Amino acid sequence: LERAKVEVHSVSGEMLESGFAYVRIASFSETTRKDFDKVLGELSMTGRLRGVVLDVRHNPGGVLEAAVEVADALLDSGNIVSATGRTAEANFRMDASRGQLLEGVPLVLLINGASASAAEILAGALKDNGRARLVGRRTYGKGVVQSVLPLADGRALKLTTSRYVTPAGVSIDETGIEPDVLLPGADVMPIAAREDAEVKLALRTLREPTVTRANERR
Repeated sequence: LERAKVEVHSVSGEMLESGFAYVRIASFSETTRKDFDKVLGELSMTGRLRGVVLDVRHNPGGVLEAAVEVADALLDSGNIVSATGRTAEANFRMDASRGQLLEGVPLVLLINGASASAAEILAGALKDNGRARLVGRRTYGKGVVQSVLPLADGRALKLTTSRYVTPAGVSIDETGIEPDVLLPGADVMPIAAREDAEVKLALRTLREPTVTRANERR
């Protein structure tokens, strides 16, 4: 065996039909933002994008900063996530910077009960900033931050030190995020995008004129 740095690439995408793309983020890792940019770039080469279905169903989360980076790529301004806790270190706020990858392109975000943690941060940021409509089912509801405190004997203590809140100031822990369009039935694992009934419903929602477009509310 040869030791090597392992990179988890968790973003994939394809065209559903002319002008409408599908992008799945299976989890958030250190390479997610780079992979996200690459996939969008490749899809954009097929022609002008008129809408994107972004899928984070069964995404358990991962690296917080990766989710913030993806949200930043899709927002031109506004808060992405904040955390509140008992100490100064446990309180933080992350905001979007100027510029976005899909300016003027409508977005629909697919979520379900297995969308958790960092996936919920992305969902909350896009929903509260009016950047995307959420389609699916209520998310898992994991909105706390844990810190590992080393002990003298070599063991460690893991404590909850702060809670995430969405840009609207709502704590999602144990409550989750409600979709704008609720799908019936139980959660199902994503399958091939063009055969996935929930992707088809998201695409139909994407075509509706009520979908919020980037900068439409500014």
